[in-house]
Amino acid sequence: MEELEGYAKVGRALALILSKWSSAIREGDSLLHVAEEIEGEIRGLGFKPAFPVNLSLNEIAAHYTPPPEDCSVVQEGSLLKLDVGVEFEGYIADAARSVYFDDRHERMVEVARQAFEAATKLMRPGTRIREVSKAIYETIKSEGFIPIRNLAGHKITKYKLHSGVDIPNSPTLSFYKIKEGDVFAIEPFVTDRECSGLVKDEKIAYIFSFKRSVRTSSSLEKRILRIAAKDFHGLPFCARWLISSVSRKGLDRALSGLVRKGGIYAYPVLVEVNSCTVAQYENTVFVTNNGPVVLTEL
Repeated sequence: MEELEGYAKVGRALALILSKWSSAIREGDSLLHVAEEIEGEIRGLGFKPAFPVNLSLNEIAAHYTPPPEDCSVVQEGSLLKLDVGVEFEGYIADAARSVYFDDRHERMVEVARQAFEAATKLMRPGTRIREVSKAIYETIKSEGFIPIRNLAGHKITKYKLHSGVDIPNSPTLSFYKIKEGDVFAIEPFVTDRECSGLVKDEKIAYIFSFKRSVRTSSSLEKRILRIAAKDFHGLPFCARWLISSVSRKGLDRALSGLVRKGGIYAYPVLVEVNSCTVAQYENTVFVTNNGPVVLTEL
């Protein structure tokens, strides 16, 4: 099956990258250096990053990628979510691992993995999404933790990271039935049971994607829109990826301007409401009539 071969190709590459870097990252490492090294490896293998490498520490659940000149480091005793995407000719694989530097986080990380496995067993044609969400929720709750209720896994299609069908991490009324050939990123997010189990948008965003063409008198904004639509094929990007093509001066202002005008979408940094540590485990799964194929594990 051509589709499976295409997704498997990017999945294998991502599995190798995650295996290497989830063991290689150390306390004190520069987040900017790690992100750029991983993105460089992806390009060196002949692929493209499907989105900027996410390096989300502790209570930050998702959407943190280091901006240019970022000075952040992996904190002592922290829990880091390493979320990476690989793209080739529109085929996308998306996966994440939680890397912990204090043994107190070990169980939470393991429960996120268990919830993924419980969900994956149900990824067969005819299964309703609500059954998969229920499995995630019940697995996490049975181990004394809670899921992040307003985060979800998502369907993937060519050149579309989020294709309109979600797999929430808590019970849902979704009637969508899984079909042969569906591709889903399943990603349980877990936190302690004393916490809210919700994330909120921070006021800052470092990741963007093309939304639509808009009128602007700014040559820099026009240039960014062209790059976002054509070079990145509408997939997420960040300021770091633009500074080789556009002037660094005024770049942040131009991105903010395009967000206000509706030309690009901003992905706010997502933080647990009570500032509780969050763990994540994610893989991309291809659905066949013979069962699920996990594309991003070795």
